[in-house]
Amino acid sequence: MHTFYVPPPQILTDTVTITGSEQHHLRNVLRLTSGVTVRIIDGQGSVYIAEVLDTGTNRVSSAARILSHESHAKVSPALTLFQGLPKNDKMELILQKTTEIGVAQIVPIHSEHALQNPSQNRYERWHRVVISATKQCKRAWLPELCESQTFEASLAQLEKFSLRLILNPQIEQESQAQHIKTVLRARSQPTSIALFVGPEGGFSKQEVTAAIESGCIPVTLGTNILRTETAAIVAVAIAAYEYQL
Repeated sequence: MHTFYVPPPQILTDTVTITGSEQHHLRNVLRLTSGVTVRIIDGQGSVYIAEVLDTGTNRVSSAARILSHESHAKVSPALTLFQGLPKNDKMELILQKTTEIGVAQIVPIHSEHALQNPSQNRYERWHRVVISATKQCKRAWLPELCESQTFEASLAQLEKFSLRLILNPQIEQESQAQHIKTVLRARSQPTSIALFVGPEGGFSKQEVTAAIESGCIPVTLGTNILRTETAAIVAVAIAAYEYQL
């Protein structure tokens, strides 16, 4: 059964209006017809089974009749990934895979080694990647993709998180180094997790120090130095496994 993302304002008591790229996918790519049953998600925990009534036209939206409705609670703990902006298209891979694994929120951050500011077109593409991954993995909740912000602005938000982690492979040989799995297993179920992953080159020493002073626990993923996209995916996957996200 094909899945479509429809924002809550387009879902009424018994009907769904499908517009934009989702209508294009339904009508022109999949070439679905009236009478076909589809799965609708609103990204806010609601999942609908609906029957297509009219595929519409280039000027008229598609319509579907709701057959059933389920509500899904948010998973806990909610994991927020603060991702240092990587080069090229690596962010798309990070968004796709961490969405599939179960991240609740992704915050792209500028840091000493990641100064580029994504264009509006790129940000919109990132959002489409998140929607596509959410549909593919059958999630009920759409991860929140935040606007990019500075490293300092991200640290200012940390009070609302019950567990705060920063990946820092450079500390592997220091006494304060802990594997992320060790830290996660030592904590009873937190309500929310903040996870900082650096860009290419990692975070600077000053940034790591500032994060630790803000309550972050420095952690590693072992002795191997991973690419930023690999590190983000592995770290989120470990957290998802430990807390059954």
